[in-house]
Amino acid sequence: MSELTSSSFAPDRTRSRPADAIQARFLVEHHGFSLDLDLTLPGRGVTAIFGQSGSGKTTLLRCLAGLARPKQGRLVVNGEVWLDTVRNVFLATHKRPLSYVFQEASLFAHLSVKKNLRFGLERVAASERRVDLAQATELLGIGHLLDRMPSGLSSGGERQRVGIARALLTSPRLLLLDEPLASLDQKRKLEILPYLAPARRTRYPDALREPRARR
Repeated sequence: MSELTSSSFAPDRTRSRPADAIQARFLVEHHGFSLDLDLTLPGRGVTAIFGQSGSGKTTLLRCLAGLARPKQGRLVVNGEVWLDTVRNVFLATHKRPLSYVFQEASLFAHLSVKKNLRFGLERVAASERRVDLAQATELLGIGHLLDRMPSGLSSGGERQRVGIARALLTSPRLLLLDEPLASLDQKRKLEILPYLAPARRTRYPDALREPRARR
């Protein structure tokens, strides 16, 4: 039987705040697959989800994002109820203050890198923005790419850095990373990893990521 485990990093200053937690109870049933979990995760910092291929890591992230609806479940994020099947509560994906970075960057092919980034930025009211274009560009080291089209990016690593920057520009309170490096070779992974570490040390989003094989 496959299991999911988690490992978390949370700043010391937040540990005394009990409301800062993600409480997830999901029962998901598909043909030949079921996921029954009850998790309480830190609402701040970085949490990594580990498990064998097919154990339900991506299903968990999709339920958190509202892209999949469990048969039964309840999801409370830092005191806010996003899902409660008993009370018929379901907060739609576009109303959840999160961003989801998939294995592929999924950039808009008809927009330049800068316009892709501005698409993320303009989804958020100016008064609610925690990240601006200059900050995201510097953090991910993509200033020299702004005028390029996605087809002109020279590597998967560049595309993923743009995708992560766009996700940050939505100023999400929760950032879901579904193996964004899995399809890259070791050289490209090493190209991106140095840019992810500084994000953990900023006041940017809390992150929940799946580091291994996806379902």
